[in-house]
Amino acid sequence: MAKPLDGVTVVDLTTFVAAPVCGRLLADLGARVIKIETAKGDTWRATGSVYLPNRFCKEENPVFDIYNTGKEFISLNLKSEEGKEAMMKLLSTADVFLTNNRPAALKRLGLDSDTLCEKFPGLIYAILLGYGEKGPDADKPAFDSTAFWSKSGFLHGQAPKRDDFLPINPPFSMGDTVSGYLLLAEVCAALYRKAQTGKGDVVSSGLFHNGIFCTGTMSLINTKPYGKGYPVSRIEHSVPGGMYCCSDDAWVYIGISASPAMIPNMMATLGIPEIATDPNYVTPDWKVVDKEGIYKICKEKFLEHPSEYWLAKGKENDLPIVKLNSYDTIYEDEQAWANGYLEKVTFENGNIDTMPTSPIEMQSVGELKTVPAPGVGADTKKVLAELGYTDEQIEAMLAAGAAK
Repeated sequence: MAKPLDGVTVVDLTTFVAAPVCGRLLADLGARVIKIETAKGDTWRATGSVYLPNRFCKEENPVFDIYNTGKEFISLNLKSEEGKEAMMKLLSTADVFLTNNRPAALKRLGLDSDTLCEKFPGLIYAILLGYGEKGPDADKPAFDSTAFWSKSGFLHGQAPKRDDFLPINPPFSMGDTVSGYLLLAEVCAALYRKAQTGKGDVVSSGLFHNGIFCTGTMSLINTKPYGKGYPVSRIEHSVPGGMYCCSDDAWVYIGISASPAMIPNMMATLGIPEIATDPNYVTPDWKVVDKEGIYKICKEKFLEHPSEYWLAKGKENDLPIVKLNSYDTIYEDEQAWANGYLEKVTFENGNIDTMPTSPIEMQSVGELKTVPAPGVGADTKKVLAELGYTDEQIEAMLAAGAAK
């Protein structure tokens, strides 16, 4: 079956997560993605040793594979003349150049957008930025924890307000992934334009910009003239909806804050229908009068039964109530398995890990499987041969350290 991006070639000069996500999804859509690494490899290859010190090894590296499956891997020394020449030959065959290197470093290598777009007018130049190309932070190192989560206001604003206030911990790689998604959409739009006009484009996605946009509702309701004033306490946040602990110590979340008209249904489900018409608690248009009082009542009711009871009651009464998964219990979620959102991946050492599947869901693509990535430079010889290098030239480059 032909995939949407069959015939498209992507040169992937990326590290860490955000831009590699874009490359992985382009490969899922059918593009040939050739990832270029230094002799030491993408720094993210070693990150597994931080998260999985007792399991990580070269043969089993799911933290790297999830963002790099489906790619070919070559190693070039772009600071050498031979390596740079090979890079330019490779770019002359490419539709897309994908990178997350900082603009100043790219300019020193002759890989900035002005240089490459003049040399290859049909090339789509796709760059993942941290804080944007202008301003005092333009060339500052950026990660999703800093540029996306911290600088957007999320870590401060979403922490519950209390006497011992502490900003919440950022989740790793999530802001990166969101930013990679946007870059993917821009690349696909640019490929469509190129098919119509033959012209390339320059597209970018920024961690800080995406953080601001993703927290748009929150920042808008906090700034003048609205001034909601986050962070707020649990009671201020979403009562009578929100999180409740059940008798089995598991937590559920009921999402009715955006639809107050669900309050009568919720109170009836809890066995306290009279609360929904009590003017001491709720107005006729479903505004909560006494948040602290109604929260106390709801909190006590949820503690009367285990989480599965409340999930069943929610389903019976068509209420948006879910169990709060932890990161590990996601892998036991029946709904996730039923829809193919998770898969078992077998590694070279025989270990089997559970991993998320690709978020690409298209009939023309079909089922996608995560394939463990090979080592640094696994495809160097093959790709160089395709570019016209002889066996002798390739061996000379390897011996000189221009390639690996």
